[in-house]
Amino acid sequence: MTPIRQAMSMELRLNSGRFSLTVALCALTLVLAAAITDALVAALPIWGALAWYRYGRPETVERAELRATLGLSRADGVRGRVALIGLETGMLLGTAVLAALVSSATGLGTSVTPGPTFVVSGPPGLSGALIALAGTLHAALVLALTGIAVGGDCLTHRPARSMALLSLVVYLGAGLLSSMLIGLPLAAVELSNGAVATSLFVCAGVAVLLAVALLVLRRRVRAWIRRLDSGVAARAMSAA
Repeated sequence: MTPIRQAMSMELRLNSGRFSLTVALCALTLVLAAAITDALVAALPIWGALAWYRYGRPETVERAELRATLGLSRADGVRGRVALIGLETGMLLGTAVLAALVSSATGLGTSVTPGPTFVVSGPPGLSGALIALAGTLHAALVLALTGIAVGGDCLTHRPARSMALLSLVVYLGAGLLSSMLIGLPLAAVELSNGAVATSLFVCAGVAVLLAVALLVLRRRVRAWIRRLDSGVAARAMSAA
């Protein structure tokens, strides 16, 4: 099996245009946050939710043959794209945090309100770092749940265009559900004097949920790879 770094490097070369577009989006978000508004922050997690579809859509027979000539299997391709999507997701979430902080530092303030995508405001008295932490953990959790639901269909075979819409529906549904679960303890923050302590408790809970979601996603990726390997073995036996 090809090392994960080599597989991701190959996928980065094959998808350099898509990854470059994400880099450009992040750069534009930071420039606008420093000069005009941080409103583009809300689009970053949505772009991340479409990553599984975006990196699965261009799969063709020619790409599969190219990987084969380089000694990469379809399973290596899946592993490489999952790692690349993880890298891109981290970059998007990091940009969202940085843009919110930059907008505040330049006196423009934050314009994105709490919702199913990203949280950049909270009760009075909470630090910007704590609010950014809560928003990042929540957005990462929603994106992980989206990957669990649609990742296999997008990466093990070329997804139909309808998968883009399904990815958004799953993303928004997971965001709303998690917002309801997280919103109940957050509602108590404004009614208590321990706003910071309660927010830290909520962040810890979201972090635990995120860790569980990532473990489930890791197991799902292994299941996708086993499915591909079993298909290759079956075709080899039928050919023999």
